[in-house]
Amino acid sequence: MNETDFKTENGGLPDDSLSGGMQPRRKRVIAALVALAVVAVLAVAAALLVREYVVTTYVVDGESMLPTLDGGVTGDTSDGDTLILNKLGTPDRGDIVVFYYDWNALGDPFFSPHHLVKRVIGLPGDTVEIRDGALYLNGVLQDEDYIKEHMDGRYDGLSVTVPEGHFFVMGDNRNNSTDSRAIGCVPADNIVGVCFLVSSDGGALRIP
Repeated sequence: MNETDFKTENGGLPDDSLSGGMQPRRKRVIAALVALAVVAVLAVAAALLVREYVVTTYVVDGESMLPTLDGGVTGDTSDGDTLILNKLGTPDRGDIVVFYYDWNALGDPFFSPHHLVKRVIGLPGDTVEIRDGALYLNGVLQDEDYIKEHMDGRYDGLSVTVPEGHFFVMGDNRNNSTDSRAIGCVPADNIVGVCFLVSSDGGALRIP
């Protein structure tokens, strides 16, 4: 057998000799592309699962949490602070939470069910009182350096013991907030999540 026995009619190497060297490389490229596609799909699925069950966001609208949170222009949900919420978190005193509330429960047909953001004041079993515009928790006067101003006298004399499975919440802008003083304690099942980061105008992140 001589050299010409390995050549084709046009003098080149047999096709399978050429393709034999290319096929492993082509297979590796295809395998890499498939792997990247699988990783991308898994990443998207993981992100969706995290958003659905672990973390979500909420844009503050309104003045009830001033000065802690900027609600932008009331009615415009594009310019307020963005809250990053832990949907698995258990609220504690002082935490900022977002919860679902049906305004129709107040008999106001002009408002539809939506979400509110407030600060947790009382846990199940706590007694919340308001005396002379000051907040008392379990008989102890609370030093609240985060509120906008001293409460007016509208709710003086209020005394509530928080039932099991509920939370007493209030807005930091005490004189301009519809909260547990008016709507009652919030069921734990209505809480969407606990805020652990705030994104303000310009994208700066801070812990609330």
